[in-house]
Amino acid sequence: ASLVGRWRPEMGGTIFWGTTFFIALEVGFYFFVNTTWKAGDRQLQHLLFATSVFCCWMMWAIIYMAQMNPLVVPVLSGPE
Repeated sequence: ASLVGRWRPEMGGTIFWGTTFFIALEVGFYFFVNTTWKAGDRQLQHLLFATSVFCCWMMWAIIYMAQMNPLVVPVLSGPE
């Protein structure tokens, strides 16, 4: 039986821990911006860091989920 297209328990855990990693990264950037930049420049820096972390998370999630159910399945060839 092929597992292509079937959900497995380890898939949900990976999505959870991957998302938790990106949330922790954003929290770290929040404190980094608050301790590094002066008050007038913080708003733009928060926006830039939050946008970059969100885009990285979205790209990671799309690539990870694309591997769960691949559109192109490898074809094994016999000995030639």
